[in-house]
Formats: sequence, C-alpha cells, structure tokens
Amino acid sequence: MLQLVFFFLGGGVLTESIQKQAAPTDKPDTSKPGFGQLKPVCWTQWFDRDDPSGSGDWETLTNLRNENPGKICPKPTDIEVVTLSGNSVVQTGEVIYKMDTTTGFVCKKNDQPDKKCEDYKVRFRCSHPYCDDEACWTQWFDRDDPSGTGDWETLTNLRNENPGKICPKPANIEVVTLSGNSVIQTGEVIYKMDTTTGFVCKKNDQPDKKCEDYKVRFRCSHPYCDDGACWTQWFDRDDPSGSGDWETLTNLRNENPGKICPKPADIEVETLSGNSVVQTGEVIYKMDTTTGFVCKKNDQPDKKCEDYKVRFRCSHPYCDDGVCWTRWFDRDDPSGTGDWETLTNLRNENPGKICPKPADIEVVTLSGNSVVQTGEVIYKMDTTTGFVCKKNDQPDKKCEDYKVRFRCSHPYCDDEVCWTQWFDRDNPGGTGDWELLTYLRNENPGQICEKPLHIEVKNTGFLIPASNTGQNFYLFSPIEGFVCRNKDQKWGKCLDYKVRFGCKC
Repeated sequence: MLQLVFFFLGGGVLTESIQKQAAPTDKPDTSKPGFGQLKPVCWTQWFDRDDPSGSGDWETLTNLRNENPGKICPKPTDIEVVTLSGNSVVQTGEVIYKMDTTTGFVCKKNDQPDKKCEDYKVRFRCSHPYCDDEACWTQWFDRDDPSGTGDWETLTNLRNENPGKICPKPANIEVVTLSGNSVIQTGEVIYKMDTTTGFVCKKNDQPDKKCEDYKVRFRCSHPYCDDGACWTQWFDRDDPSGSGDWETLTNLRNENPGKICPKPADIEVETLSGNSVVQTGEVIYKMDTTTGFVCKKNDQPDKKCEDYKVRFRCSHPYCDDGVCWTRWFDRDDPSGTGDWETLTNLRNENPGKICPKPADIEVVTLSGNSVVQTGEVIYKMDTTTGFVCKKNDQPDKKCEDYKVRFRCSHPYCDDEVCWTQWFDRDNPGGTGDWELLTYLRNENPGQICEKPLHIEVKNTGFLIPASNTGQNFYLFSPIEGFVCRNKDQKWGKCLDYKVRFGCKC
C-alpha cells in the first residue's frame, strides 16, 4: 500500500482536483464552534448510486442529493470512499479524478491503464440529523463450509435458517474469513457479494480449486442489531514453550469460572504484541467457538508459535465493559541504553494512575507506529514488567521512542479526553506541511485547549493515519503540533495532512 502512495507522489498521477485548493494563509472560519462547543459530527449512510459500466463510477454530490433528498448535509466536512469489497482508494491504485466535499467522487475509466474503475461507495461527514446512527450490524452468520462446491452464504438460506435475524433490505454486507482475513487479503475470486444475493465463493473460480471459510453480516437497523453482544476480557493462559500455544475453551473455563458464556458467537485472536493471526503467517490448528485456539509448533516451518491471547463474543454479564485504558505514559527517551517504560518506574512517577494488576498493555511509538511495524527486538512487553527496548538488541543499535498504556478499570480510566475538530491550515506546496500549534491557535482562537494531551494526524486525501503513510516526520507532538518536510521524503514531497488534539473535557 505504501508503494502505491509513493507512486501517486512520484508519478504525478494524482489529479490537481484531489489536492486542497485553500492556501496556507486562508482565514479561519469564525463560524465554527469553539472547543467545548463542538457540534456532534458523524457519518451519513453509505451511498452507491453508480456502477462503473459506463465511462466510470460517478458518485457526485449533485446526483446523490437528487436521488437521496434530505440525506446529506449542505456542507459536508469530510468524505470517505471505499470499494464495495472494502478496499481503500489507495489500495486500488487507481487514478481518481475527483474526491472532495464539493463535487463528491469520480473515477474515470480513461484515466486508468486498464481502462477500468472499481465500483465505489461514498459517505460524508455531517452532523445530526444526517447521521447513520440508526443503522447497525447483525450478528455474524456462517451457515456453510467450503467442503462442497464452495462457500454459499446466501441471503435466502440465511433467512430460512435464521428467521427474523436479517432485515428485508440490508444497506451493506461485510465478509471476512473465520480467521478474520478480508476478502481482499484472500485474493480469491468472489462470485457474489451484495445485499441482494449475499455471498458466494465458488471453488471452480479459484486457481487452486479451494475457497476459504467465510462468515457474513449485514447492515440493518433495530431490532436486527447485534447490540446485545460484546467481548469478554482477553485471556492468555498458555505460553508457547511446550508443544505450542493452547488457548482452549475447556482450560480457559476451568481457570476462569463464569467469565466465558456457554455458547460464544465469535472468537478473536491476536499475539501479545497485537499482531493478527493473518499477519503472523502461522499455520493454525484450531480457531473456533467450540474448541478455542491452538497453534502447534510442529505445524510451523520454523517449529515456533507466537504467544497468543484470545477473547470471545458473548453477551451480558460476560462483557468486558468494566475495563478501560489508562492514559498514555512516556517516561523515558531512548538516549541511554534504550527505552525503559517499566511499571515500577511508571508507578513511582505517576502514583495512583495505574491499577495493581493491569489486564493488558498497549505500546506504540510517539508517531503512532505499532511494535510490529518498527521491526525492533523487544526485551519486555507484559503487564508485570511493562515495556523495555534495549539498543544492544537492535541491528542498528537504536530504539524508537515508545509510549505505553494499560488496561485497567475505573478510576484508572482515561475517560476525560475530548477531541477538537480537525485542522488543516497548510498545503505541502512549499517546504512541507506545517500544522504548528502556534499557528493553529492564532488562526483558530479559543478552539484548542492550553495543554493538549494527544495529537492525531491523518492524510486528507485518503484518510490514512500519518504513521501508515511511510513518510518521515520532523515534528509530531501534542504540545508543538505536526511538521512534515518535503526534503525528508523519498519522493521529495509530503502528503497533505490534517490534525486534531485531545484535551481534557
């Protein structure tokens, strides 16, 4: 995906219409509410008015408003676009003619090397009453195994086998494999995936004559919502020091009486470092709601299994709704022997801020990169020691600067944080994109608190978190702001970014 981003930059295929037209010196919109008085913003429903059977895919605001009166606000503040299969614009690699809150979205076939456009859907950032807050997802359904001609999760069969569980006209469909892989990640040829037929994968359409095992859910509204279900806490009962990692339901129930429902509706599995099963690339022996999870060392080419944790989809009173995350802590810089974010030191320096027995730990770099993305060798990352990255363990003898937070319960929660609106004061047309807090405060008086606790940065065109663009940043700080310099980039130019700040409510 990063190569696609660089291709856009270096090859100049992004049309001028995608780039923000406002100059860095534009005056702030004084009509916008100040911080603490922000209007509740949300997303509209998804719209898909056009198929790319003609000159392309035209999801223009003019047509969408005519065909959906009263469903889109007069001045949307943002636009989101994905393919019907859930692929982002960046992932398609297509040249986009228009994607903004004035025109909407247009993909022209003649702009593409293969003269084809994907089929896209769009939604807009508005405020009430344009919100899609009456829509929700049904439970997941998995009625068929790919042991016959393929995997047939058709609406007709699903409705017959689950009467009253799926609305008459679903607004959307979501499909993943039982291991959580998206349709795109499988690379399989899909025969049907829509809200009329449902989902079908045929074995004969695949090069290897095999289909993955898929599950589906549908976008409906009450009373079809899966709002009675929730996730249990995370469980990690076994280390992969023996024959593998055995997170079986039988053992988990024996060791955690009353914590897991009799018939879980789903299972989620990831490594202790937050990597998904798909990302590990390991062969998984079992991962279902009957057995639980098993990774066997003998099934792996290197005879090793990652250390996994699991949780299950249940309903009250099995929900993990009494726990939350602490604030982020960054007590050490990697200027010495490494980055030491140990629980002992963190508790000494932040008395009363971390619970006695954290249920989980999350670690990212100050720029928002995960531990997996850094590729660094981590000495410790658990709820007993905390986090340690040693310079001597790294090939280049350097550690990133990390921050950590812990899964606790009230009163240790970080639930007093509110976010400002998004700001985008500069274009990367000069030396780079300078979203400095000093400038933002001058241009938006009263809209940013005195001491922001967090900063979030995204690319404006494709809504990608800054940490996932692959670009280098000169400044990324909640107390100073954000700077991307063109001269620091491989292709000599920064993407256009927007920022927002997390403040105490």
